[in-house]
Amino acid sequence: MSPPNPIRPPTEPPAPTTAAPINARTFYAHTLPGARPENWERLEEHLENVARLAQGFANAWDAGDWGYIIGLWHDLGKFSAEFQAYLYRANGFEAHLEEFTGRVDHSTAGAQHAVNALANVGRILAYCIAGHHAGLPDTAAVAGQSGLDQRLKKVIPQIAAAPPEILAPPALSPPRLTLDHGDAKRGAFQLALFCRMLFSCLVDADFLATESFLSPDKTATRSRAFATLAELQEALDDHLAQLAAGVERNHVYECRQEILAACRAAATSAPGLFSLTVPTGGGKTLASLAFAILHAQQHGFERIIFAIPFTSIIEQTAQVFRAVFKTFGDDVVLEHHCNLDPEQETPYSRLAKENWDAPVVVTTNVQFFESLFAAGTSRCRKLHRIARSVVILDEAQTLPVELLRPCLAVLRELAADYHCSIILCTATQPAITRRNNFPIGLESVREIIPEPRQLYARMNRVRVQHLGKLGDDELLQHLRRHDRFLCIVNTRGHAARLFCGLYETLSSREQNGTFHLSTLMCGQHRSKVIRTIRKQLTDGKPCRVISTQLVEAGVDLDFPVVFRALAGVDSIAQAAGRCNREGKQASGDVYVFEPRDIRLRGFLAATANSTAELMPDFDDLLSLDAVERYFQLHYWKHADRCDSKAIMDLFQSPQKMLFQFRTAERQFRMIDDASQPVIVPWGKDGKRLIREIRQDEPPDWRIKRKLQRYVVPVYEQFYRQMLGSDVAVYHDCYAVLTNEAMYDEKLGLCLDRAGYREPESLIV
Repeated sequence: MSPPNPIRPPTEPPAPTTAAPINARTFYAHTLPGARPENWERLEEHLENVARLAQGFANAWDAGDWGYIIGLWHDLGKFSAEFQAYLYRANGFEAHLEEFTGRVDHSTAGAQHAVNALANVGRILAYCIAGHHAGLPDTAAVAGQSGLDQRLKKVIPQIAAAPPEILAPPALSPPRLTLDHGDAKRGAFQLALFCRMLFSCLVDADFLATESFLSPDKTATRSRAFATLAELQEALDDHLAQLAAGVERNHVYECRQEILAACRAAATSAPGLFSLTVPTGGGKTLASLAFAILHAQQHGFERIIFAIPFTSIIEQTAQVFRAVFKTFGDDVVLEHHCNLDPEQETPYSRLAKENWDAPVVVTTNVQFFESLFAAGTSRCRKLHRIARSVVILDEAQTLPVELLRPCLAVLRELAADYHCSIILCTATQPAITRRNNFPIGLESVREIIPEPRQLYARMNRVRVQHLGKLGDDELLQHLRRHDRFLCIVNTRGHAARLFCGLYETLSSREQNGTFHLSTLMCGQHRSKVIRTIRKQLTDGKPCRVISTQLVEAGVDLDFPVVFRALAGVDSIAQAAGRCNREGKQASGDVYVFEPRDIRLRGFLAATANSTAELMPDFDDLLSLDAVERYFQLHYWKHADRCDSKAIMDLFQSPQKMLFQFRTAERQFRMIDDASQPVIVPWGKDGKRLIREIRQDEPPDWRIKRKLQRYVVPVYEQFYRQMLGSDVAVYHDCYAVLTNEAMYDEKLGLCLDRAGYREPESLIV
């Protein structure tokens, strides 16, 4: 926590003291506005509080003694006369130390002391202590920022006044890591992760201890007792029983019950790495939750973390879990992503997002993995909560190829050293397990489903047929033969063009049952359309939907017919999961076609080409044999590209501990997003929120949260062109679409209405 705000309250400052703090031999950590020094927080008390909290956090992976000493030494620099003089001056008191002015570096002293007292082992503590305000440093200076080596040589104020019992070096037990001394690269990575996890303990403990002194009201808000895991299990069992009572007893129901039973049976297994291979529509979300709760109780774990690849389905998953645990209140499920509705937030949940203090956390893959490679205090603060957790990684095969090696490395170490169980959920194939042609894969992964191939055969509810290459007119002819279908294409430009081509040929009555979905529509708009689609399907009315791939995961729709533009086999399998989902037909029809006039690039092109290569060899494109061949073509043979950003090379030498933490954070980006968020005036609420933005005062947090449901991403090059003519920026950060004619009730943002022309291959 930074020293208190030096701005005085609007009252007369207290009379200057007659003695300088260094003579009084009383040292302070934090002050209170308008309070006299005797009411400030004493430094030794703060250090002990942080040490005890950090010790408790690090005990989760048997490193409590490391947590204690890092907390005890983190603010040693505050024992300097210079820092105490700074506190006195900042609060209007006479310091009697005229030569000391300005802010004082209080983080480096503890880092230097750690290395002086503990030699090379102290470097682990030094990284954390030096960075407990500004973030973990690199070993060597990069881009003008001081590295740890520079900090260790820096001339700083003396801390000779610190009590000897605090400075005394402890007898630290060696880190309980599964170190392979024959693999230096892995050893360096393990020590760097150990360092980052300790940093998390320190940062969270420092925040909480400081908050307790400065903002006891916030501390009181945090203080609450959650339902026990046994109570959560009872609620889940009741919920599952209620669901089963209202479902038609067919082969899909029987398979779902077997999947659930397999998850419950496997929950008693020893902690480690698991895969859950369940076809779409198999109920794996609640089945994996059943495994997680039972497994956590069995092994003394503390929380369950769901990491989901797409932000668009996080809200639905969190709502499912809240429905399960509704008797315990909404705060039992912590939803951590950017698209949060403040109406669903509570004062506790806003604070809990800082450090994941909840029994069930639902987050994105981006948030989960980027935090594990972060250097900053805010993102790292929650990491220690991952220890002693069941981590469910949904759609594990969606991890980006170029970051696969570091992602798998961190999953491996969480399971090996931090008392975690990792569940790799997939509808297709455990694509990231080790095999002869994929040596970087995870080893010793246990499959929860006894016979995945038999399960696939029993749950197969569709026929996949290949239509070959089709132009838009040919495709529309196929679509017009059906009054209930879902057509999924790869680009949002293609989706908009197909929708218009279909919509214009329909009667007004038919148009009412025709829908478009893409990320050109803001989240609130999409949610409303999806609710309408569900109602149309439930009521048995005509329902024609043309969409991008955003409906392929987490959107529970059930169509008799699905059309899918050529893509990766895993994407086609997800699309097939929206066809005959409940098994009400003998078989649904999935038609795969190759758009004649669409040129894909990058990831989309690579996955589509891999599918096209294997299609002639398999009658059933979704069979596990076909899926295995697909991953061999697309995933496993590219192991040489699995760390193309050279993340693992940033952690060198377990002996010298040469770690480039900040560089790793900068380079580890799961989404290289070259787009800018533009707030659109959709609906009454969207327009009202924009009026709030245009006020003189910046919007408060409630408005900010709501605004995120009215955002559309616009590629950077077009965003720059739109500024000043079609987009205005308020309060230096809120870009608002001012040309309301560009936002269509059916299509969302229509760039072409203002003359902007995006290349087709960019519109994903």
